[in-house]
Amino acid sequence: WALQHSNNWISASLITTLGPQQVVGILHDFGLNNPDIDRNATPVLSLGPCEVSVGEMVSAYTAFANGGVRCAPLFVTKIEDSHGNVIAKFQPLMTEVISEDNSYRMIDMMRAVIDGGTGSRLKGAYGMKGDICGKTGTTNSNSDGWFIAFTPELVSGAWVGGEDRDIHFDSMSMGQGATMALPIWAIFMKKVYADPTLGFSPMEKFDIPADYNPCASQTEDEFGEEGIDEVFE
Repeated sequence: WALQHSNNWISASLITTLGPQQVVGILHDFGLNNPDIDRNATPVLSLGPCEVSVGEMVSAYTAFANGGVRCAPLFVTKIEDSHGNVIAKFQPLMTEVISEDNSYRMIDMMRAVIDGGTGSRLKGAYGMKGDICGKTGTTNSNSDGWFIAFTPELVSGAWVGGEDRDIHFDSMSMGQGATMALPIWAIFMKKVYADPTLGFSPMEKFDIPADYNPCASQTEDEFGEEGIDEVFE
């Protein structure tokens, strides 16, 4: 519910429970490399105080869509000479950052953001179809509006903001990520689906076991009989 409705009190509580340094390590594993993340290793990390590029964010979200394996950005896939001969090919760096089971949990939670949370206008106002997961984001004084989302086949994101931090909207209604960035993503994905040469379909479903229960407890497997609350108490 907290992720679905962007309730940051819960995020701050989780960081306090787990420890900020542990969270910083997780962020680095996901490819977020701004050194300010280390200097702001406090519960305020839950509010997004550190600059992050769109490329880093989209790369981080690939882990959720890809069974826990993050795909690093790759701008050049091959090099050819003037005759079309392939000189070199490149493959993206793939890193496992979370378990496959936890990627299923993230899909379940981030699907709820779209189906009935802060990203619900994606299907309501923009008529988007299919299996979609995502997250809105809004920084202090509405200076940045974010929307990162993924389907079973594609991860993409949009950011709206200014290099000067004094540039921002006066109201949350206009400045939130759901208003600024989400429409860009919706228009982009509609064009993607409308182009048959790209091969993407809104009918694709996430490959999750039919009997998967996202509410099943993992505490005994991961932390022994005590559970996470007792481990970090």
